[in-house]
Amino acid sequence: MLFKSFFFVFFWIATAVGSPIDPPLAPTQDPFYEVPSNVSGYKNGDIIKWRDTPAQLRSIYFPLNVEKAWQLLVRTEDSFGEPTAFVTTVIKPYNAIPSKVLSYQAFEDSASLDCSPSYSVLYGASMSTIGIQFEVAMMEIGLSKNWYLVLPDYEGPKSAFTVGPQSGKATLDGIRAALQTTDLTGIDSDAKVGLYGYSGGSIAAGWAAQLQPNYAPELEKSIIGAAFGGFVTNITSTALSIDGTSFSGIAVAAMNGILQEYSYLKDLFLRQMDSARVEEFYKAKTLCLKQLSGVYNYVELFTGQNPWMIKGASFFGIPQIAEVVKNSTLALTSSHGVPQFPLFIFQGERDEVVPLEQPQRAYENWCSWGAKSIEFAISKTSGHVLEGVTGLGAGFAWLERVFDGHVPIEGCQRTLRENNLLYPGADANYRQLLDTLVKGIFGAKIGQDTDDLSESTLLSKVLAHVLTAWFSLLTPVDQSSISSPRVRIATNHTENKMFKGLGDVVDLWKSEGINPWSVLQGNETFSL
Repeated sequence: MLFKSFFFVFFWIATAVGSPIDPPLAPTQDPFYEVPSNVSGYKNGDIIKWRDTPAQLRSIYFPLNVEKAWQLLVRTEDSFGEPTAFVTTVIKPYNAIPSKVLSYQAFEDSASLDCSPSYSVLYGASMSTIGIQFEVAMMEIGLSKNWYLVLPDYEGPKSAFTVGPQSGKATLDGIRAALQTTDLTGIDSDAKVGLYGYSGGSIAAGWAAQLQPNYAPELEKSIIGAAFGGFVTNITSTALSIDGTSFSGIAVAAMNGILQEYSYLKDLFLRQMDSARVEEFYKAKTLCLKQLSGVYNYVELFTGQNPWMIKGASFFGIPQIAEVVKNSTLALTSSHGVPQFPLFIFQGERDEVVPLEQPQRAYENWCSWGAKSIEFAISKTSGHVLEGVTGLGAGFAWLERVFDGHVPIEGCQRTLRENNLLYPGADANYRQLLDTLVKGIFGAKIGQDTDDLSESTLLSKVLAHVLTAWFSLLTPVDQSSISSPRVRIATNHTENKMFKGLGDVVDLWKSEGINPWSVLQGNETFSL
């Protein structure tokens, strides 16, 4: 078995490096992605056509061994209510449970159609899509639990990055479509559906939650909850927060995405931009997330002495711009919709991309307007990137409990933890991720040869506490000291934080009947 596994890895690497293959067509070159002229003849969520994925799925360099995967061209509508279509991918793991479906909203964060998730996860796709390829490892947590996975290209055919209404509608229509595929995929028509998304993916998941009562009321009986974090609710706030930092490229892509949806703003926009920057600005339409961060590092669009936008931050006060921004701001008024299914929102208190006040405002507004169930989990020691990893386990732990029939909290609950690694059951999902990732490298059948690791162990709990202690020690007072070269703020952490974190570990060991000092001195042993 070991020889077989190593042979598989050797064969795959040799194939990837040395063998000529026909890579899949990029979406801009693939006729399958074209919106048909008769799209208005379909209803929202209808499947216009489908096909097997044109190449095997993969996670960065290694294949994803699942039972089957399909691409569906689905009818939806854009921000103006006009009919259009987008592609969604349905992935079936081995031993798939027909009654459980996870709609996973990836953080595409690009205004290029050639960075779409449906293409990014294919073997042979451009390595510029490596961000989503990395995210496949996170998706594998759900696949290893035998959940079907729906992966929508929620930005639509115009790659309308950060345009919330487009993203939310496509997410809901992707779910509608998946529930119609019983004969094709085996998904039950009355399956239970959970949603997950982080950062850019939270835009799609959050808007789906807000739009569902009015746009897709029939899905209330299907959607059991949504877990999302790094929760973007106000694109202006995020744009100003990341201006002049290593995340500036996201703002450039977002503005391109908005212009692709609201094309009537283009002339106004160009009049507001330094003419010497226009060509460089439009280059973002061809770049994926990884490239954006290299090309536009520390670009100042709205601040500094020579911002790209002539009026600086006052650009957002132009009436036509302000109207579009308002239309893409979540939880602005109850008339836009109030989530009816349970939500789990996880957020880093020191998020430098999405300031805490963004999800806090949505949480407070939705709760005051009668949301049935919102759990808001805040990590004291996480910035944006770190919470994307350390909040992952919490999000999947919450989803698994809801899938298994546990009733979420009633009403609203806000919890502040040292780190969301300490959320109940979160640590088990990192065991799941590592188990699946390692076995997947050796060709394991996801859902069959991988284990569903839902239980915490003493070791996983200890590691969660130790990592939390470490993050507590390293957490900067201001995350901008990491992301921006213009700001350097010295931290004043004391060793007390580390000792407090290690004290938590000691308490944990004692609760398990273990004397930590005897263990350290070699006088006592224990098994994990």
